[in-house]
Amino acid sequence: MFSTSSRTIALLFNDCINNRDVEGLSNLMTEDHIFIDSANNRVEGKNANKANWQHFFDLFPFYKNVFETVISRDSTVIMLGYSLCCDEILNHVKAIWTAKIERGKLNEWRVYTDTKENRERLGIFPL
Repeated sequence: MFSTSSRTIALLFNDCINNRDVEGLSNLMTEDHIFIDSANNRVEGKNANKANWQHFFDLFPFYKNVFETVISRDSTVIMLGYSLCCDEILNHVKAIWTAKIERGKLNEWRVYTDTKENRERLGIFPL
């Protein structure tokens, strides 16, 4: 049986974000998928997250994530990079994303501000 790696699933999820592909995102989510933003706001459940992503894409149609480093730790993937967006609030913002994979699907997508404290929390040393 073919098993897709956690890294591949996380990167496919990000490709869907970068391509504004809400159906693709939905197909990669677990039913109890959780999204947590850098302010610790949570959206729980596949349907709520699908609507949340559509709303986000409507607000920020040219948003993209650019990953400079990807670290895989079993079922967790940590990505370091920045976002691109026409809105200055989100343009070139350094961030850390984590993806938790369960049963071949994305259970949690979380965004952290790229700070020393968050790097320490995630066990990421300065690169």
